[in-house]
Amino acid sequence: MTQIELKYGQQSFSMNVEPTNIRIIKSQENVGKMSQAELLQQAIENPIDSPRLKEIVKPSDEICIIVPDVTRLWQNPSVYLPYVINELTLAGVQDSQIRFISALGTHRKQTIAEHKLLLGDALYQRFAITDHDCYDDSNLTYVGTTSFGTEVFVNKTALECDHIIITGGIVFHELAGFGGGRKSIMPGISAYSTVMHNHALSLNPNGPGSNHLVKAAVMEGNPFNDDMSEAAAFVNPSFLFNVLCDSNGTYTAAVAGNYITAHRKGCEILKTIDSSAIREKADMVIVSCGGYPKDINLYQASKGLSNAVEAVSKGGTIILLAECIEGLGHNDMEQIFFDYATNEERESAIRKDYSIAKFMSFVFCEMAVNFNLILVSAMPSDSLSRINISIVKTLDEALALNPETIADAKLIYLMPTGANTLPVLV
Repeated sequence: MTQIELKYGQQSFSMNVEPTNIRIIKSQENVGKMSQAELLQQAIENPIDSPRLKEIVKPSDEICIIVPDVTRLWQNPSVYLPYVINELTLAGVQDSQIRFISALGTHRKQTIAEHKLLLGDALYQRFAITDHDCYDDSNLTYVGTTSFGTEVFVNKTALECDHIIITGGIVFHELAGFGGGRKSIMPGISAYSTVMHNHALSLNPNGPGSNHLVKAAVMEGNPFNDDMSEAAAFVNPSFLFNVLCDSNGTYTAAVAGNYITAHRKGCEILKTIDSSAIREKADMVIVSCGGYPKDINLYQASKGLSNAVEAVSKGGTIILLAECIEGLGHNDMEQIFFDYATNEERESAIRKDYSIAKFMSFVFCEMAVNFNLILVSAMPSDSLSRINISIVKTLDEALALNPETIADAKLIYLMPTGANTLPVLV
């Protein structure tokens, strides 16, 4: 009998994988032969389409390093950032000339403890870190308008520096195609209005529903990505350092250099690690987001759900394991879930007053129409009853809701790394 652990918050649920109709979809792990230190050092010393960072900057330059926020803590920035700092030190840059900005986008402000987690104790003692505030007009500067009509306002403090270095992690992204790269600029350090105009491209311009061109693993022809890329080009970051991680937080790859081509190389690597070929869709998918912080709230958990949808037949069942200790994650989600009776009304409201959280709520509502959704979560059991999503406390409870499905299903997929792994039908 084989057991598989499905992460849930800081804990996990075990499931026996004995029936022949159950198969596992997951990312590759331990794909490299180098140690973590060797992998990071090789990336920083061998940048793609760029001189080394120490050759780009001058000793007198002011440097801004863009880092992720706590919802991306799985990237372990405290581990890779010392390699970036070492390059700057080799160039003769002093600590006082380096500032960190956390790319919150439209996320909530962070605590001192969370800042320490991002930088690590050693770097936190040496450097100041501030959160980007997308609402602070006094610290936002207009840099241009994209061909999609998005007026791009970016963090003024970052723009005042001689060099902007973007860091982060590359994963499949349900809207942008891939995370990392240009996302550090937009939405990372852009104005709220800029981010909302960009994200509104996720809706079908001719209606109704979502834009079918906006999806995971696709950048070419994806208007959501193209708009972000144009916004980042106005800023033209000097250097990129991005990592790829497995579900355990172990680095599987790292790329550095030109912020466009190094990122694209990282995306190609990701496809070989985190996409999983399937020959048919299943009657049921049981998916874990990967535990904390990937399931910190329902907004973040949407990544696991979006990937799982690619592996289940229409009308099938999806059991999503997401603790959601911070609940929905945004007040706008509650509004879309509970203030409207139909998806038509929800979509109309979003088109009039778009926000990311509203759109992600709408995606949940669309999926609840097409699939039987069961959420294993710490949220109250009736939280999502209005949109026909059942909430239970344990995996056993979720399975008990569909005993006949387990027994009769032709095929059931388990996705232990759901926020990372993208099933691809071949």
